[in-house]
Amino acid sequence: MDRHFLIAVSNQKSAIFGIRFVADFFTDKSLIKSTLFYSTPKPPAVWEEEKTLQTELQQKDKEQKIARESLQTLESAKKESVLMGLLPENIDLKVQPQEFSKVGDIIHEGEKGSYDAVVLGRRGLSMIEEAFEDSVSRSIFNDKFTFPLWLCRSSDPSRQNVLLYVDGSPSSFQMADHVGFVLALEDRHRVDLMISSSLSDDSPEIDRYVELLKSHGLPEDRFQVRWKEEINPARQILKILDKEPYAAVALGRTGKEPNLLARLFRGPVCSVLFSELDRAALWLCP
Repeated sequence: MDRHFLIAVSNQKSAIFGIRFVADFFTDKSLIKSTLFYSTPKPPAVWEEEKTLQTELQQKDKEQKIARESLQTLESAKKESVLMGLLPENIDLKVQPQEFSKVGDIIHEGEKGSYDAVVLGRRGLSMIEEAFEDSVSRSIFNDKFTFPLWLCRSSDPSRQNVLLYVDGSPSSFQMADHVGFVLALEDRHRVDLMISSSLSDDSPEIDRYVELLKSHGLPEDRFQVRWKEEINPARQILKILDKEPYAAVALGRTGKEPNLLARLFRGPVCSVLFSELDRAALWLCP
């Protein structure tokens, strides 16, 4: 089964980090499908009292120009993707006239498109931060989503393996299932589990994580319980990454905050990793 990713694209070069991470992470590109997604900005609104045939024609010209430029941005991103090794026949392009906000449109498309993950580069991360202050955008995040987010500030093809932090929460099991699915056909990477201090060494939840990984065909030599949570797990993870070149840190989101944005920013582990993790991708299951 192919792995299908929605990768957000913008006209800023930093957005390319999402594409680069996907290309660097997978050895066999033939099983990777990508939809490059661009949410077009809205042209300036025309007030009702200003509407004339001429202003309406000008508005339509602006919309057509934005559409052309958006498609050019996507075509350029596709060329970059192919240069990085992704197969052109596995790359789709999608332009979406902006309906909510840029990040709101990305999340909405990720939900309705049944993608395996939504991938954001640096520009996508800053859009999340901006959307946190936008009440219109926040309304899009009130539901629980069914897909993981991959947040990629950079990418290094030499980095390997996934550090999976588990704490017994439903979203943590969802992430373990996602990691097993993604890595099932990519044997270059190993999964190292970090166990929350809330779980004992003989906790039945640990067996459940192991069974989830094995259910996707991961052999036992490709995952291990390696780390135990200390006083500050976020700082511990950052220190581990100073010593070991993990490609990604994966975790589920816990907490009782009412919406996705609040959960991303205010969780005791995620808030620190979201702000400071820059050498590896951050995979989140909201």
